[in-house]
Amino acid sequence: MSMLERAVKKGLSKAVGNAVGQAASNALGNAVQRKVGDAVAQPLNDAANQLSPPPDPVQTQQAQTSAAQLGGIFAGFAGAAQSYANEAAKNMKICSSCGEAAGADQTFCPHCGARLPEMTAAQGAVCQGCGQQNDVGTKFCAGCGAKLPAALAGEEAARAKNEAELSKWESLLPQYPIWVLGGDEIQIEEYGLENGCPAYGLHISGAGLPGLLAQYSQILKQNGFVTAGQYPMESMLYKRVDGVVYCFSSDNAFDGGTDHMSLYFSVREPSGGFDYVKPEPRQKPKGWKDLLGL
Repeated sequence: MSMLERAVKKGLSKAVGNAVGQAASNALGNAVQRKVGDAVAQPLNDAANQLSPPPDPVQTQQAQTSAAQLGGIFAGFAGAAQSYANEAAKNMKICSSCGEAAGADQTFCPHCGARLPEMTAAQGAVCQGCGQQNDVGTKFCAGCGAKLPAALAGEEAARAKNEAELSKWESLLPQYPIWVLGGDEIQIEEYGLENGCPAYGLHISGAGLPGLLAQYSQILKQNGFVTAGQYPMESMLYKRVDGVVYCFSSDNAFDGGTDHMSLYFSVREPSGGFDYVKPEPRQKPKGWKDLLGL
């Protein structure tokens, strides 16, 4: 077994992720790893250790040589991993729902039960425009630039999944305007009771989410949601319907970064109450001349 093959298991996830693409690497990684076999990590560890700042010029040159060799190893390794993935993809389907790999002869995903695509992962990388066989996990044809069947199928599956999730809105969140602004992954999650009523989180992934949040806040205001309470904030909007106060919160919307947004919907009164009115400032005591009308 060559050093390249022995190195595969240790670096598989990163190399396949770079060379194959996230979707294919997740699905095919285990199969590729089994095909390559067990790894011996010591050669890579030895090479990596030589990359520490050396105390003299001789060791500097040795470290630079080791770094170049290590780069060559991983360059070849990525190509080998891609070849293994392409070969494995001929006998695999990728579930559009959960992203797991299944056998080419299977109709339903053994992991989530969803119907599998008709094409194998390798067939999904064949360009419908020019017929070129591309590497699995790529979205666009290397020959003509057309979007590949697997990418198109994945986008359609994502749209269908989002539509199915948003179809719950009318029954779960009827007091709030439905989210119609898009997103790569949409999930509505019940996370407990607040004031005896279910509270929900809306989780969305994708790009440009801060701008979409600003748009949704405006839609809420157009539908009667307002800032309220003793400490009014734009990130907390309220609306009272038949004596019940509904709250929308974006206070911690981007705790996980701007590519993932979490919004919260619950039944709660703002601090001080929905009808809170700031008290008028106290007037200064009148002097004796004011009291006497002088």
